[in-house]
Amino acid sequence: MKQFGCILFLFLIISSIQAQEYEPVRLELPTRIDSKSYGFELLGKEGLMLFYERSELDENNRRKWYFSKLDTNLTEQWVKLVSLSEGMRIHKILSTEERLVVLFLNNTGKRQGSIPYEIVSFHLKNEKFSLMGGDFPAQAEISKLAAVDDKLMIGVNLADNQADLLFFDLSKGSLTPIDLLSEGQYLISEIDLMPNSRKFGVFIKRFGNKRFEADIFLIFDVNGQLINRFEITDEQNRYLASVGFLSQTDEVVAIGTYEREKSKPIVLKNAQETTAREAAGLFYLQLKPNGQSNIQYHPFASLPNIDNALASEDLMRYRQQQSRGKVNIEETDIAFQFYEPQLIKKDGLLLFSAEAFRPRYRVESRIDYDFYGRPIPYTYTIFEGYQFFNTILVSFNNEGSVNWLNTFQIRDMTSYELERHVIVSAHESEVLAAAYHEGVLHSKLFDPDGELIGEPARTNLDLRFSNDRLLEENFGRLDYWYSNYFVVTANQKINNSRLVSNNPRSVFFIQKIAFE
Repeated sequence: MKQFGCILFLFLIISSIQAQEYEPVRLELPTRIDSKSYGFELLGKEGLMLFYERSELDENNRRKWYFSKLDTNLTEQWVKLVSLSEGMRIHKILSTEERLVVLFLNNTGKRQGSIPYEIVSFHLKNEKFSLMGGDFPAQAEISKLAAVDDKLMIGVNLADNQADLLFFDLSKGSLTPIDLLSEGQYLISEIDLMPNSRKFGVFIKRFGNKRFEADIFLIFDVNGQLINRFEITDEQNRYLASVGFLSQTDEVVAIGTYEREKSKPIVLKNAQETTAREAAGLFYLQLKPNGQSNIQYHPFASLPNIDNALASEDLMRYRQQQSRGKVNIEETDIAFQFYEPQLIKKDGLLLFSAEAFRPRYRVESRIDYDFYGRPIPYTYTIFEGYQFFNTILVSFNNEGSVNWLNTFQIRDMTSYELERHVIVSAHESEVLAAAYHEGVLHSKLFDPDGELIGEPARTNLDLRFSNDRLLEENFGRLDYWYSNYFVVTANQKINNSRLVSNNPRSVFFIQKIAFE
């Protein structure tokens, strides 16, 4: 294993450099510019874990995966081997105060009898790996999962409109199905962890004859025991989505979005198609220990400064509605498509944030000719990716009213995959919104009242050497690490005229930065 540690760093970019100075805290590993070859998870002040698949097999024909522990200076501490079944791919990475958890799936997308899975668990204190695995049923879809200590809860949506909740004890290597959804048609939408109370919140939709009937909220303790169950129905058929949970005194609060109001209940088939769904507003739901609930709805058109959150074409339509005197909130058409909203609770701050995106297409025209040479024009559309254009930040008070709304605009950020781009974090009495894109850090700082502190910042990220020049970049992202430190990662193609060899170079990099 020590031998492999030496080999790993021989792969780093340490080619002959002529009179160049090493500047940032940055690690580079060779990769293809268009390949996600490395996974990682940040472990706070313990450092981070980097893992990657190699081409060789072990004596049992299992694929070798290497896990490398790095400290906060991005210096390698050790490398360990974990062998997995052939064809396993990373599905989800989680970490708790006790463990790092990586769920691997072998889902080829073909008709297969079952979906094999393996869970790699790393205990942070004794630094030992454990492995457990099994099979999900055919056509299963892993909806959400959450972890605390050595416990893991996974929601699985199954064929024939069924669903399962699975509870794993990683220290014992045991799996216990939670038998609460045995009768009826269900769709598990969210599973979230409430860190302060160490409870799991599960959001489930119930259907009857494939038509939506009610929203169900389940609260579990750390051992997977049901604490409370809430069923929410709405005569106006507002469809709740994108739910996050948090604990507030003796209550549980759920905050999320609701979709456009429908005259008829939504059908199950449409509920499973989540990409194109649009949110028409936010809801604030108080779940009380005695089983009562209290919900407030906030249409986007009623929120302050909402025009700052709109894309340019939507803003133009909104202004036209205002000019025609359409001031009734229910008549004003404002909706967003969001990717993975998040909740932040720190001291007296309760914040909802979400990135707004829209699919982009272009129309092209062509002319074909029939047998007699007559022209036949036709048009078709080409998907150009998901354009992320803004992030909204909405502050709530403890009664569920909106304090303020502000935005962090995203420019020229388009990707073919739905993925997070913006990090929102609270430090002391300030809220930071930041993003990394093509070599540049963009950031805004807000006070607790939503007022901008200073001006929006735009900072070029230092490369490894002074003569490096960025040619191309993919998969750029920013993550919060610990204290005031963050990590930037991406695949980059870099040119350096003073490199003797390996120029240009294609690397996956991890770079530590600080927001002062």
